[in-house]
Amino acid sequence: MRCCVFLFMLTLCLMLSFSVAAQQVLRTSYYMQNIAPQLFFDADGRPTSGILFDITHAIADKLDAKLEMLPIPRKRVEQSLIRNIVDMHCVANKKWYKRGDLHWSSVLYSTPDILINNIGMTDISDLAKQKKLKIGTSLGYIYPELVTFIQNGNILPVTSLSPGDSYKMYRKNRIAGFVIPEIEASYLAKEPSDAVISLNENEIRCAFSPSMKRKQVKKINNIILDLKSSGQIDMILSKYNSTRRILAHDDAIAVE
Repeated sequence: MRCCVFLFMLTLCLMLSFSVAAQQVLRTSYYMQNIAPQLFFDADGRPTSGILFDITHAIADKLDAKLEMLPIPRKRVEQSLIRNIVDMHCVANKKWYKRGDLHWSSVLYSTPDILINNIGMTDISDLAKQKKLKIGTSLGYIYPELVTFIQNGNILPVTSLSPGDSYKMYRKNRIAGFVIPEIEASYLAKEPSDAVISLNENEIRCAFSPSMKRKQVKKINNIILDLKSSGQIDMILSKYNSTRRILAHDDAIAVE
């Protein structure tokens, strides 16, 4: 009898161990330029919550996979996907990447890039009237809508590591404006002198490694469609983008 119990327990342990060992791992990337509400970090710089955090964890949960969030510099995300270092990156726009062999999800949500400025510009055509206007941009980001104005000398880009760093320069009057996704601007303080130009629709998707099997891509895409149709993605966005927070002083990034 004892032998039977022992064999049963041993079999159970082996089955549990095999189940854990066989659990799929889904590797996704993030970078420190992802400011609130995309990501919030703990004291050690590890992501703990945010839009990107919640969406990727929701995908992994539906996939019954263990999620690994790997810190990848913004300019190396595309190469990390190509080299299969990560499986997916879910703050991606097709316009930002050159390779044509990446797999893509459907649109997760839209968050326009906006140009906040202190000289009253409200339309992108206003930029054509400027000369060497210092505008804050973020390292590794591409702004197709601004290329012509940069080439014509209307804009002089001042590159920072993140929109948060550009914001600090802006508040110190070192630049006349800066570009930031609208959803991230909701955590910045607004002043009466601030004006806004909407640059694009900026459709955000998940980019997948070319090495990911098409069956897996289709499975994750079906999960994303389910998260959208069930309202879960909208709930995540609402959680971090409440109208009371839009450009509210109480959630402002500190300007030293």
